[in-house]
Amino acid sequence: MDSRRWISPNSWVYLLLHLALFLTGFALVRNGGTVSQAIGASLIAAAVAGWVIFVYVRLSERRIEVLEALDRFGFVAAFEGRAALIKHEYDRRLAGAKHIDIMAFGLKSLWEDYHGEFANWKQRAHVRILLIDPKSPYTEQRDREEEELPGSIRGSAKRFLRETEGVRNETTGHPFQVRLYTCLPSVNIFRVDDEIFWGPYFIHAPSRNSPTFLVRRGGLLYGRLISHFDTIWSNETLSRDPTPADAIEASDEV
Repeated sequence: MDSRRWISPNSWVYLLLHLALFLTGFALVRNGGTVSQAIGASLIAAAVAGWVIFVYVRLSERRIEVLEALDRFGFVAAFEGRAALIKHEYDRRLAGAKHIDIMAFGLKSLWEDYHGEFANWKQRAHVRILLIDPKSPYTEQRDREEEELPGSIRGSAKRFLRETEGVRNETTGHPFQVRLYTCLPSVNIFRVDDEIFWGPYFIHAPSRNSPTFLVRRGGLLYGRLISHFDTIWSNETLSRDPTPADAIEASDEV
Protein backbone atom coordinates (compact mmCIF):
# COMPACT_ATOMS: atom_id res chain seq x y z
CA MET A 1 0.00 0.00 0.00
CA ASP A 2 1.23 3.50 -0.84
CA SER A 3 2.24 4.96 2.54
CA ARG A 4 2.02 8.49 1.15
CA ARG A 5 -1.77 8.19 1.05
CA TRP A 6 -1.80 7.48 4.76
CA ILE A 7 0.36 10.47 5.73
CA SER A 8 -0.98 13.08 3.33
CA PRO A 9 -1.99 16.43 4.91
CA ASN A 10 -5.68 15.68 4.49
CA SER A 11 -5.24 12.30 6.15
CA TRP A 12 -3.40 13.84 9.09
CA VAL A 13 -6.10 16.50 9.55
CA TYR A 14 -8.81 13.83 9.47
CA LEU A 15 -7.03 11.59 11.98
CA LEU A 16 -6.12 14.44 14.35
CA LEU A 17 -9.67 15.81 14.37
CA HIS A 18 -10.98 12.41 15.34
CA LEU A 19 -8.25 12.10 17.94
CA ALA A 20 -9.43 15.43 19.37
CA LEU A 21 -12.98 14.08 19.45
CA PHE A 22 -11.81 10.94 21.20
CA LEU A 23 -9.81 12.82 23.86
CA THR A 24 -12.62 15.29 24.47
CA GLY A 25 -15.10 12.47 24.82
CA PHE A 26 -12.76 10.59 27.14
CA ALA A 27 -12.37 13.68 29.35
CA LEU A 28 -16.13 14.17 29.54
CA VAL A 29 -16.78 10.53 30.39
CA ARG A 30 -14.13 10.58 33.10
CA ASN A 31 -14.89 13.90 34.76
CA GLY A 32 -18.38 15.03 33.74
CA GLY A 33 -21.86 14.42 35.01
CA THR A 34 -24.46 12.13 33.53
CA VAL A 35 -25.23 14.35 30.55
CA SER A 36 -21.54 15.09 29.92
CA GLN A 37 -20.71 11.41 30.10
CA ALA A 38 -23.40 10.63 27.52
CA ILE A 39 -22.02 13.34 25.22
CA GLY A 40 -18.50 12.05 25.82
CA ALA A 41 -19.49 8.49 24.96
CA SER A 42 -21.04 9.75 21.72
CA LEU A 43 -17.86 11.63 20.86
CA ILE A 44 -15.74 8.54 21.52
CA ALA A 45 -18.05 6.44 19.36
CA ALA A 46 -17.90 9.04 16.58
CA ALA A 47 -14.08 9.10 16.73
CA VAL A 48 -13.77 5.32 16.60
CA ALA A 49 -16.30 5.13 13.76
CA GLY A 50 -14.34 7.77 11.89
CA TRP A 51 -11.13 5.78 12.24
CA VAL A 52 -12.83 2.59 11.07
CA ILE A 53 -14.26 4.41 8.06
CA PHE A 54 -10.82 5.87 7.31
CA VAL A 55 -9.22 2.41 7.28
CA TYR A 56 -12.08 0.93 5.22
CA VAL A 57 -11.88 3.68 2.61
CA ARG A 58 -8.11 3.34 2.31
CA LEU A 59 -8.35 -0.45 1.94
CA SER A 60 -11.11 -0.02 -0.63
CA GLU A 61 -8.97 2.44 -2.57
CA ARG A 62 -6.14 -0.09 -2.54
CA ARG A 63 -8.44 -2.78 -3.93
CA ILE A 64 -9.55 -0.39 -6.66
CA GLU A 65 -5.92 0.35 -7.50
CA VAL A 66 -5.20 -3.37 -7.78
CA LEU A 67 -8.24 -3.91 -10.02
CA GLU A 68 -7.25 -0.97 -12.19
CA ALA A 69 -3.71 -2.37 -12.53
CA LEU A 70 -5.06 -5.80 -13.49
CA ASP A 71 -7.32 -4.19 -16.08
CA ARG A 72 -4.54 -1.96 -17.44
CA PHE A 73 -2.25 -4.96 -17.93
CA GLY A 74 -5.12 -7.02 -19.36
CA PHE A 75 -5.25 -9.87 -16.84
CA VAL A 76 -8.22 -12.19 -17.31
CA ALA A 77 -7.32 -15.22 -15.16
CA ALA A 78 -4.48 -17.12 -13.51
CA PHE A 79 -3.91 -20.86 -13.21
CA GLU A 80 -1.62 -23.05 -11.11
CA GLY A 81 -0.29 -24.91 -14.15
CA ARG A 82 -0.71 -25.35 -17.88
CA ALA A 83 -0.95 -28.02 -20.59
CA ALA A 84 -3.29 -30.85 -19.47
CA LEU A 85 -4.10 -29.03 -16.22
CA ILE A 86 -6.05 -26.35 -18.08
CA LYS A 87 -6.76 -28.13 -21.37
CA HIS A 88 -10.44 -27.26 -21.12
CA GLU A 89 -9.50 -23.58 -21.17
CA TYR A 90 -7.58 -24.08 -24.40
CA ASP A 91 -10.27 -26.28 -25.95
CA ARG A 92 -13.11 -23.77 -25.83
CA ARG A 93 -10.93 -21.05 -27.32
CA LEU A 94 -9.35 -23.22 -30.00
CA ALA A 95 -12.75 -24.38 -31.26
CA GLY A 96 -13.17 -21.27 -33.40
CA ALA A 97 -9.63 -19.90 -33.49
CA LYS A 98 -8.41 -17.88 -36.49
CA HIS A 99 -4.87 -17.18 -35.32
CA ILE A 100 -2.70 -19.39 -33.12
CA ASP A 101 0.82 -18.52 -31.95
CA ILE A 102 2.81 -20.89 -29.73
CA MET A 103 6.27 -20.63 -28.21
CA ALA A 104 7.68 -23.31 -25.93
CA PHE A 105 10.47 -25.87 -25.62
CA GLY A 106 9.86 -29.34 -27.05
CA LEU A 107 6.05 -29.06 -27.30
CA LYS A 108 5.61 -32.59 -25.98
CA SER A 109 2.28 -31.78 -24.31
CA LEU A 110 0.99 -29.87 -27.34
CA TRP A 111 1.72 -32.86 -29.55
CA GLU A 112 0.13 -35.34 -27.18
CA ASP A 113 -3.01 -33.26 -26.67
CA TYR A 114 -3.63 -31.76 -30.11
CA HIS A 115 -1.74 -33.51 -32.92
CA GLY A 116 -5.04 -34.93 -34.13
CA GLU A 117 -6.40 -31.39 -34.49
CA PHE A 118 -3.52 -29.87 -36.47
CA ALA A 119 -5.16 -30.56 -39.84
CA ASN A 120 -8.36 -28.88 -38.64
CA TRP A 121 -6.40 -25.91 -37.33
CA LYS A 122 -4.79 -25.48 -40.72
CA GLN A 123 -8.16 -25.29 -42.45
CA ARG A 124 -9.34 -22.31 -40.42
CA ALA A 125 -6.41 -20.68 -38.62
CA HIS A 126 -2.99 -19.23 -39.33
CA VAL A 127 -0.67 -21.20 -37.05
CA ARG A 128 2.82 -20.01 -36.09
CA ILE A 129 4.93 -22.14 -33.78
CA LEU A 130 8.29 -21.21 -32.28
CA LEU A 131 10.04 -24.42 -31.28
CA ILE A 132 13.42 -24.69 -29.56
CA ASP A 133 16.23 -25.41 -32.02
CA PRO A 134 17.17 -29.07 -31.36
CA LYS A 135 20.80 -28.06 -31.79
CA SER A 136 20.56 -25.40 -29.10
CA PRO A 137 22.49 -25.98 -25.86
CA TYR A 138 19.42 -24.68 -24.04
CA THR A 139 17.70 -28.03 -24.62
CA GLU A 140 20.24 -29.80 -22.41
CA GLN A 141 20.20 -26.95 -19.92
CA ARG A 142 16.43 -27.13 -19.55
CA ASP A 143 16.52 -30.93 -19.20
CA ARG A 144 18.73 -30.42 -16.16
CA GLU A 145 16.54 -27.63 -14.81
CA GLU A 146 13.39 -29.76 -15.11
CA GLU A 147 15.27 -32.82 -13.85
CA GLU A 148 14.37 -34.72 -17.02
CA LEU A 149 16.44 -37.37 -18.76
CA PRO A 150 19.17 -35.87 -20.98
CA GLY A 151 17.93 -35.41 -24.53
CA SER A 152 14.23 -35.31 -23.58
CA ILE A 153 13.51 -31.85 -24.97
CA ARG A 154 15.71 -32.33 -28.02
CA GLY A 155 13.90 -35.60 -28.79
CA SER A 156 10.49 -33.96 -28.38
CA ALA A 157 11.46 -31.11 -30.70
CA LYS A 158 12.72 -33.51 -33.35
CA ARG A 159 9.58 -35.61 -33.12
CA PHE A 160 7.41 -32.52 -33.47
CA LEU A 161 9.25 -31.57 -36.65
CA ARG A 162 8.93 -35.07 -38.09
CA GLU A 163 5.27 -35.52 -37.27
CA THR A 164 4.19 -32.07 -38.51
CA GLU A 165 6.07 -32.24 -41.81
CA GLY A 166 2.93 -33.22 -43.70
CA VAL A 167 0.68 -30.49 -42.37
CA ARG A 168 3.45 -27.89 -42.76
CA ASN A 169 3.98 -28.78 -46.40
CA GLU A 170 0.30 -29.11 -47.29
CA THR A 171 -0.54 -26.37 -49.82
CA THR A 172 -4.27 -26.11 -49.07
CA GLY A 173 -5.70 -24.20 -46.16
CA HIS A 174 -3.94 -21.61 -44.05
CA PRO A 175 -0.21 -21.55 -43.22
CA PHE A 176 0.94 -23.95 -40.51
CA GLN A 177 4.43 -22.62 -39.88
CA VAL A 178 7.24 -23.68 -37.56
CA ARG A 179 10.46 -21.79 -36.88
CA LEU A 180 13.28 -22.85 -34.59
CA TYR A 181 14.30 -20.23 -32.08
CA THR A 182 17.95 -19.98 -31.19
CA CYS A 183 17.72 -17.34 -28.46
CA LEU A 184 17.48 -17.80 -24.71
CA PRO A 185 13.96 -19.02 -23.86
CA SER A 186 12.11 -16.68 -21.54
CA VAL A 187 8.37 -17.35 -21.36
CA ASN A 188 5.86 -19.89 -22.58
CA ILE A 189 3.32 -18.38 -24.99
CA PHE A 190 0.05 -19.80 -26.30
CA ARG A 191 -1.94 -17.17 -28.16
CA VAL A 192 -5.45 -17.90 -29.37
CA ASP A 193 -6.85 -14.91 -31.26
CA ASP A 194 -7.35 -12.07 -28.77
CA GLU A 195 -6.06 -13.86 -25.67
CA ILE A 196 -2.66 -15.18 -24.61
CA PHE A 197 -1.80 -17.86 -22.08
CA TRP A 198 1.73 -17.21 -20.87
CA GLY A 199 3.95 -18.08 -17.96
CA PRO A 200 7.51 -18.38 -16.68
CA TYR A 201 9.89 -21.31 -16.44
CA PHE A 202 11.03 -22.35 -12.96
CA ILE A 203 14.05 -24.32 -11.84
CA HIS A 204 13.38 -27.97 -10.84
CA ALA A 205 9.79 -27.68 -11.99
CA PRO A 206 8.30 -29.10 -15.19
CA SER A 207 6.84 -26.45 -17.45
CA ARG A 208 3.37 -27.98 -17.14
CA ASN A 209 3.39 -27.23 -13.39
CA SER A 210 4.38 -23.58 -13.73
CA PRO A 211 1.83 -20.80 -13.09
CA THR A 212 0.06 -19.56 -16.19
CA PHE A 213 -1.64 -16.22 -16.75
CA LEU A 214 -4.29 -15.28 -19.27
CA VAL A 215 -4.27 -11.76 -20.74
CA ARG A 216 -6.48 -10.12 -23.36
CA ARG A 217 -5.98 -7.86 -26.34
CA GLY A 218 -5.98 -4.21 -25.31
CA GLY A 219 -3.98 -4.81 -22.15
CA LEU A 220 -0.34 -3.83 -21.86
CA LEU A 221 0.96 -7.40 -21.57
CA TYR A 222 -0.84 -8.67 -24.67
CA GLY A 223 0.92 -6.15 -26.86
CA ARG A 224 4.31 -6.77 -25.22
CA LEU A 225 4.01 -10.54 -25.62
CA ILE A 226 2.95 -10.25 -29.27
CA SER A 227 5.90 -7.94 -29.92
CA HIS A 228 8.21 -10.42 -28.18
CA PHE A 229 6.92 -13.29 -30.31
CA ASP A 230 7.01 -11.33 -33.57
CA THR A 231 10.54 -10.12 -32.94
CA ILE A 232 11.84 -13.64 -32.44
CA TRP A 233 9.80 -14.93 -35.38
CA SER A 234 11.04 -12.37 -37.89
CA ASN A 235 14.65 -11.92 -36.77
CA GLU A 236 17.04 -14.27 -38.57
CA THR A 237 19.52 -14.05 -35.70
CA LEU A 238 16.89 -15.24 -33.22
CA SER A 239 15.11 -17.97 -35.20
CA ARG A 240 15.41 -19.93 -38.43
CA ASP A 241 13.41 -22.18 -40.71
CA PRO A 242 13.81 -25.90 -40.00
CA THR A 243 15.57 -28.20 -42.42
CA PRO A 244 15.00 -31.95 -42.92
CA ALA A 245 18.22 -32.61 -41.00
CA ASP A 246 16.75 -31.00 -37.86
CA ALA A 247 14.25 -33.84 -37.49
CA ILE A 248 16.73 -36.70 -37.78
CA GLU A 249 17.07 -38.80 -34.67
CA ALA A 250 20.53 -38.90 -33.10
CA SER A 251 20.69 -42.65 -33.73
CA ASP A 252 20.14 -42.05 -37.44
CA GLU A 253 22.74 -39.31 -37.83
CA VAL A 254 25.92 -40.17 -39.64
